[in-house]
Amino acid sequence: MLKKRLRIPGSLGAVLGAELDLPDTHTPRAYALFSHCFTCSRNLKSFHVICEELARQGIAVLRFDFTGIGDSEGRFSQTNFATDVDDIVAVAEYMAANYAPVKLLIGHSMGGTAMLHAAARIPSCTAAVTLAAPADPGHVARHFIGKRPEVSKTGKAMITVGGNHFEIGEKFFQDLAYAEDGSTLSAFQKPLLICQSRDDELIDFTHAERIYRHAGKPTSIFSLEHADHLLKVREDASYLAHIITAWSARYL
Repeated sequence: MLKKRLRIPGSLGAVLGAELDLPDTHTPRAYALFSHCFTCSRNLKSFHVICEELARQGIAVLRFDFTGIGDSEGRFSQTNFATDVDDIVAVAEYMAANYAPVKLLIGHSMGGTAMLHAAARIPSCTAAVTLAAPADPGHVARHFIGKRPEVSKTGKAMITVGGNHFEIGEKFFQDLAYAEDGSTLSAFQKPLLICQSRDDELIDFTHAERIYRHAGKPTSIFSLEHADHLLKVREDASYLAHIITAWSARYL
């Protein structure tokens, strides 16, 4: 397996850090794009495991950091769900121009929700996979709704996620305009695999059910029991990679 570090223009003009995992013995049979969760980076261990296993199975995978996250440039306070969607589209366009059009979209948590909204703008996409994704694009903003009065008063506020601090502004709360029931996902009309654990401590299984209800068909739900939200157990991430490889084979 080969790795390439890339710098890719993002939707807001910032340069995004990215990494491409490639098969080391042959030309990839397909290219995939992986988007990470809210405030995570592409370097979460479970993401490495999944993408490296897919590369060993012949699927090249591009992971990138959203604007203002990891080693990507830009200010996090200028981002929200809509800019994450735009970043996904920008990275897909870069891949089409410099490598090959991406066929498979994979997204974890909010990255999965954003990926579903970006898919209609990525013509090469033939299938998608969500990992522990909320049905509601405003899920995170609703979680921090208590910060809105401070933002209204001062123009900014600090939130803490996983022990790290991030500045948000009013743009962050624009995500509240999305419907909570997942109905905004009805624009996604491609084959979809929804991966969700009933033991996820952050995203309830009902989110998977709502995505299934509104997304196009064929859509399948794979329930990975006893897995945590970040897929910290290596065996869980590796198992998911094999499931993704087997499921996506007919669409790639």
